[in-house]
Amino acid sequence: MNTLAWSLNGAAAATAAVLAYGSFVPTSRMWGKVHTHAEQGADGFAMTFDDGPTPNSTPAILDILGELGVKAAFFVIGQNVRRYPELLARIHAEGHLVANHTMDHVQLAMFRGWRYWDRQLCQTDQIIQETIGVCPAMFRPPFGIKTFCIMGAARGLGKAVVTWNRRAWDGIKTTSEQIIGRLGPPTRSGDVLLMHDGVEPDSKRDPGPTVRAVKPLIRLLADRGLTARRLDQL
Repeated sequence: MNTLAWSLNGAAAATAAVLAYGSFVPTSRMWGKVHTHAEQGADGFAMTFDDGPTPNSTPAILDILGELGVKAAFFVIGQNVRRYPELLARIHAEGHLVANHTMDHVQLAMFRGWRYWDRQLCQTDQIIQETIGVCPAMFRPPFGIKTFCIMGAARGLGKAVVTWNRRAWDGIKTTSEQIIGRLGPPTRSGDVLLMHDGVEPDSKRDPGPTVRAVKPLIRLLADRGLTARRLDQL
């Protein structure tokens, strides 16, 4: 009996580990196709920004990108678009890619069902389309977490699910030097970089380190022979 119990416990633990890997690891494709980096031979890398737009960081990042002639992808939260539609309009007008990052960015929403996720994506699509006249083709789930329901809702709406393979870890307290250190040395052609131009609704996180890291990071990668490409052109 003990042997049977140990076997069942071991099987349950192994199953849990597989499910956790498939759901929490951004590059995992267990629940469906996920774009994490460009195909081999790609020229350059892609800068992507999550959780915006917000007035204390997005305009400054747009100024820097404009100065350096770099086009990025912005995965926006619908609630933030509703609050700051003029910032989304500027992102689009300056030639950056706009993509869907849910309406509310709820931290524990991974446990919600298909209808919830379909509503989150559709509401965000609607407010983006009302603001810039374009329905986004790409979707990034909050925290890169993927479940059967999340992927199913995205697939039903024809979205390409995009995560990343390099991250700045700037969604938590950090410094610009640490951000540059995490992304500067390891980045290679074809990589998709995750940074944050905004914050979750009602969050008090300081985006200043990200803003201060953008210009030196781009210049460092350029010195290494790497060119920033817009995500859909990578």
